[in-house]
Amino acid sequence: EPAGAGAAGSGARPRGLDLPGLVLLGAAVSLLAVPLVLGQEQDWPLWAWLSLAASVVLFGVFGGYEARLARRGGAPLITPRVLRHPGMGRAVFQILAAMAVNGGFLFVLTLHLQGGLGYGALRAGLMFVPTAVAFGLVGLTWRRWPAWCLRWLGPAGFVLAALSVTGVALAFRGGGSGGALLYAAFAGVGAGLALGFSPTLTGALAAVRPEDAADASGLLATVAQLGQLIGVAAFGTLFLSRLESLGDPGAYTSARALSACVFALAGTAVAGAVAGLVPRRR
Repeated sequence: EPAGAGAAGSGARPRGLDLPGLVLLGAAVSLLAVPLVLGQEQDWPLWAWLSLAASVVLFGVFGGYEARLARRGGAPLITPRVLRHPGMGRAVFQILAAMAVNGGFLFVLTLHLQGGLGYGALRAGLMFVPTAVAFGLVGLTWRRWPAWCLRWLGPAGFVLAALSVTGVALAFRGGGSGGALLYAAFAGVGAGLALGFSPTLTGALAAVRPEDAADASGLLATVAQLGQLIGVAAFGTLFLSRLESLGDPGAYTSARALSACVFALAGTAVAGAVAGLVPRRR
């Protein structure tokens, strides 16, 4: 690639594989992912909590190792200076929040539609068409919007997502199947998350130095995947726990469990909006 060709032309040694860093990161992600995927169905046994705690420790060990490797002039898996780029930490949080809301919303609504309202898989899947279409359209067209509003797209998108998930819950309240406004709310979720995600990702990658672009891209892609996983696990656990506490399963109790999840989803989206308003460190 051009960056590698430039490095070779200047006499720099090619970047090698950071095998210890790869092993540490892989182990940390595995220790985080496995309990998040299996913990709920096994009623959160002790091993799941120990695994989560161990993942935190290993992420810390990984960060320390990468920093020491960079100071020695080595080639770390993720260059530590990437996180020191202005706005990168904020972008990581916003992308994590957007993808957590996305994953949690899709999972919890699927549980409500199929388990609470008795929809088949096809009908439940078709309910998300407005969300997917809006996400795609906004994600592809936001760059054409007026320049003066681009700075506010991320925060505005998170606010729209928070309002829209609340609208979805209101449409389903009392065990109902929603109405005409339900589909507008579904579309609002997609549009809001696209505005919260796409401009944030693009802005973060545009701010890094060319030689750090690959590291930054890999970091943000990993954060997006972890956000989805955390969203499904956290909001799914909240929904199922609330549903179990309400007793007799049905459309009404499922709608109440959904409402509890929506408060958490909306709160996460609002946190993403607030993060987007924090001035970028120069």
